[in-house]
Amino acid sequence: MNKTYNNVKRSTFSCLGSKLSAQGLALEGDAGYLSKNGISLDYKFDESSQTLTVENLEVGFPASLAGMNTEKVMGILDKTIQDCQ
Repeated sequence: MNKTYNNVKRSTFSCLGSKLSAQGLALEGDAGYLSKNGISLDYKFDESSQTLTVENLEVGFPASLAGMNTEKVMGILDKTIQDCQ
C-alpha cells in the first residue's frame, strides 16, 4: 500500500518521528525503511514540496496475528500525522 501526505511541514515530520520513537521506531533521516513486528514500509519526506510518501507498506507475522492489516496501520498513521499538524 502506498500513500502521499500533503502539507507535511518539518515540524509535523519531527512530531511523527517523536511518536514513532516512543514505539521503538526511528526515522533516520528524511528517507528510509522502517520495520518492526511484521510491519514494514519505506518513507520519504520532501521538505520543499511538503510531502511525506509512504510506500511498500506490508503487514505480516506477528502483527497480522494481532489483527493488524495495511488499512489499520495506514489509519493509525493518518491519525498520527493529523494530530501532529
